Amino acid sequence: MVTRMGNIRPTYIKRIAKELINMYPDKFIASDFQHNKEKVAELADFDSKVLRNRIAGYISRILATQKKGHYNET
Repeated sequence: MVTRMGNIRPTYIKRIAKELINMYPDKFIASDFQHNKEKVAELADFDSKVLRNRIAGYISRILATQKKGHYNET
């Protein structure tokens, strides 16, 4: 079995992304980063584009993994 190294994301990005998914589960689309980026900007108030994009990317990643059935929330 080959284990791949994934992207290491700070805990605060993971926490914020999971909170947004739990609060607004129907607002995000698994395969559409651009849509998720707009929704993160709409639902949360961030001054940083980098932070917004990282959270939107992590949300897309979580939802795509959930769709495949490989995501275990910890």
